[in-house]
Amino acid sequence: MKRDEPTDFARRMASECLAVRVRRLGRVITRVYDAALAPHGVTIAQLNLLTAIVAADGARPTDLVRILDVEKSTLSRDLQRMEHLGWIRFDPRQSGRGRSISLTPAGTRLLLEVRPAWEKAQEAARSQLGRGAFAGLRKLLQPIGR
Repeated sequence: MKRDEPTDFARRMASECLAVRVRRLGRVITRVYDAALAPHGVTIAQLNLLTAIVAADGARPTDLVRILDVEKSTLSRDLQRMEHLGWIRFDPRQSGRGRSISLTPAGTRLLLEVRPAWEKAQEAARSQLGRGAFAGLRKLLQPIGR
């Protein structure tokens, strides 16, 4: 291996790698939403989970792992925190196959209260990305609950 090959490769990866750019974009956009949602005491990650619970109507934790494509340990930690905050509850499933999750009245109120802040963040993200890029990103993944 030539002495400058690692440097050349690192520069190429830094400038061309889609994964690097998508991860960075995720952090940038997350900050936009988190800033807008901060006055409500919720993050975009938590709001994403609340909306997935509603959209997946009666989902179990294993369903949410699949739907959201997250690690089981991450989901478990997040659900415990949200249960402690009083936003969700675990309900016994009638079929006996695990507990389903639903929003509590406090979780439902929170979801409705953050709507204007979320809409503001959504518009800020659309503005930062440009309408074409924003629309393109929305087409890449199937919406939750469909």
